[in-house]
Amino acid sequence: MNNAEGSENEDFLQRLLTPAMNEVWSSIQSNLDAIPLNNLIQGLTVTSRQIQHLTQSTASMPTSYYTEWRSTLMRLRSARRWLPRIEEQLSLQQFVVYMSALIEMDDDIDDQVQALGMTLPMVPKEAAHDIAIEFLHFYSPKRYPLATTWVYSWKTGTGALPYLFEFTNELGLNGKDRFHSFGASYHELFARLGQLDEALKQTKLHRWGIYSNDVLLAYIYADYLYKMYFTTSKSIFSTIPTVVGVMNYLLGLPIPKDAVPTGIPVEQEN
Repeated sequence: MNNAEGSENEDFLQRLLTPAMNEVWSSIQSNLDAIPLNNLIQGLTVTSRQIQHLTQSTASMPTSYYTEWRSTLMRLRSARRWLPRIEEQLSLQQFVVYMSALIEMDDDIDDQVQALGMTLPMVPKEAAHDIAIEFLHFYSPKRYPLATTWVYSWKTGTGALPYLFEFTNELGLNGKDRFHSFGASYHELFARLGQLDEALKQTKLHRWGIYSNDVLLAYIYADYLYKMYFTTSKSIFSTIPTVVGVMNYLLGLPIPKDAVPTGIPVEQEN
């Protein structure tokens, strides 16, 4: 890490820990304390274990192996959304080869993500990147932070991470706008998310181990959605899932039935 990058990371952590953020962290703690998260954490653990099991398998590849791969990929929100389009042009077996190759590459994270993007021209680049990031994250949560577009989008400068900074008016290092100071690569974004992890330890919000960032960011984005829809359309607001429902959806888990006010599933089975 060069000095400039180190300074950016230190500044990022300092901004997370400014006095202006104290009330924010306290409010988040209080709200998360009131939410039952045991099933969510168990679900994330299952996703990780299934991916780790599949990628460690060296046995022959019977049909059941690919059936298991498909059910596991469907636990990833981005893969579940785009797999039908991918399979229109690519066999599941070949897709599995591409996904497995991600963890066999000993390259920079940006190379890994871009490699999958180039092999999936049938989906938007951001979607391919999200699939790669989600897969790598659940394969090794500690090494690969969750950094999908709902966490931070370079294209729009939006997401859970910049929304978190809306609670303070302080600009970043050298007066940089807070919406565009999260790095220009996944390597840099991962470093910023590492600082968020450190901030959670210092604010006593690191309660869910390797999934603490996931929980915090999903909650932050759910909070953003609620406030956005409530202020723009109260009729739409009344139809979206509860905070727990949105968190489950963002993290690729089934939305609990009691988290959908209308009773109509947000995602259909296929």
